[in-house]
Amino acid sequence: MRSHRRHATFLPGAIAIAIASGLAGLAHAPASFAATANPNGAVGISIGTDLVVDTRFGDAGFVAVDYNDKEGIQDETVRVLAAADGGSWLVGYHRTAEFADRLAIARFDADGRLDPDYGEGGRTLSPTAVSYIHDAILVGDRFYFAGLHLLTSSGPSVFAIGCAGLDGTPCPGFGDGGTVTIAVNEPGRSSDVARILHRDGKLYAIGNTDPGGPLGFSSAIAVARLDAATGALDASFGDGSGPLPGTSVFDPELVPGGFDFAYAAAFSADGKVLVGGGAQGNGNSGSDAYVLAIDPESGALDTGFGIGGYAWFSASDGVHFDRLDVRALHVFEDGRILLAGNGNYDDEFFNSITNVLLASLDPDGTPTAGFGASGMIRTNVGLNTEVQDMVVRPNGDIVVGMASSGLLPNPYTPAIQQSIVQFDAAGNGPTATVSIEYPVGGDFPAQGRPSSLLVDSHDRVLVAGFSLWEFVFPIPDAYHTLTRLMRDGVFASGFEGD
Repeated sequence: MRSHRRHATFLPGAIAIAIASGLAGLAHAPASFAATANPNGAVGISIGTDLVVDTRFGDAGFVAVDYNDKEGIQDETVRVLAAADGGSWLVGYHRTAEFADRLAIARFDADGRLDPDYGEGGRTLSPTAVSYIHDAILVGDRFYFAGLHLLTSSGPSVFAIGCAGLDGTPCPGFGDGGTVTIAVNEPGRSSDVARILHRDGKLYAIGNTDPGGPLGFSSAIAVARLDAATGALDASFGDGSGPLPGTSVFDPELVPGGFDFAYAAAFSADGKVLVGGGAQGNGNSGSDAYVLAIDPESGALDTGFGIGGYAWFSASDGVHFDRLDVRALHVFEDGRILLAGNGNYDDEFFNSITNVLLASLDPDGTPTAGFGASGMIRTNVGLNTEVQDMVVRPNGDIVVGMASSGLLPNPYTPAIQQSIVQFDAAGNGPTATVSIEYPVGGDFPAQGRPSSLLVDSHDRVLVAGFSLWEFVFPIPDAYHTLTRLMRDGVFASGFEGD
């Protein structure tokens, strides 16, 4: 049974916003709870008035788009990207019942209305060999997107990078029909791209690979550099650690055969490739957060950054473990590096206390004096929080998007909410919060996730994500969502001339 909702839908303005930890989690959504709803557009109590739903956007602040067709119903947003005319692009994927993916692109004007002149009613689908798309960027008139390519229906997988024009069609001359696959792994093992960057005609694909280990499998960080026009590997990049010219592999090995992951990437002010993530350590059951720096030409660690190329953040507050990781990076014009992620620990009963991790590094990878304690802040803002993205507003306020089961002072909810939390430039706060839940079509709690944030030219925060509509085992019916937040509730309804 598949949903028969329209392909593109504006949901009623009486919507509340909520987050999920991923489609894998949706497959186990409980069926015994009633969905929550709130006629005012936000769930529970919000702090401050800096993250108020902008009712002038879309339908009273909210937009939902799905791509249901005879092939499948599972949709997820990856990125919201700025369009040249003040509007926005919503890029993600549509997965068929056979678990093949399609690149999904929607085009919105500045008011959150689908552009009727784009694609089919403002949206388009394009076949791709890239599955589980994790990231997308817009460079000129090309979308570059990345994830993995399954060698069989159940794996293993390899790096996959795709290129599409604004209309969603594959870029001529790029790879094989618009897709490049790279085995940054040994035969029989897997790799996948987490983030993609572009600079000076080069693409940098940053992700994870399995180098084996004492257990027969583990994970390490992999980076590949490609020509942006053709997708060809750049053989001048790489320090010999990768399996192919044009690739490098970095394995922190705090624990032999440890599980070390890359989640975030950015360029430093002087052009280095920065990678953030988590490396298994902390007594083996936890992880330390890291940012590593790579020379963009040689592909080798920049040993002048941090300690031997790495900047580390760790803690020892948990009884059994502390799990820290980096999920988003922001580089200021003066070179300072801001990072956001998770800083969790447990109690004597193995209950996990979830925290937002904020940290700051000077350009050389040393902790920024005066930012928290030794450059790091951990703040408990809610229940089961999982950081997804971060943006910085023009005045320096830090806005973090996360999945949560309720933000303080609200109690636990079985829903997974799209929760947005703001801190001041020094990491103090939260100074503002909001949680939202798009409605669901079954007897289970709202499930969703805010996968991407964007600050527009008017200091408004666009929140892109996905939300579950219906769950018919084994396929969740999810759709793409977009919400706009603004400062000061006095003007949330708009005024003439704005």
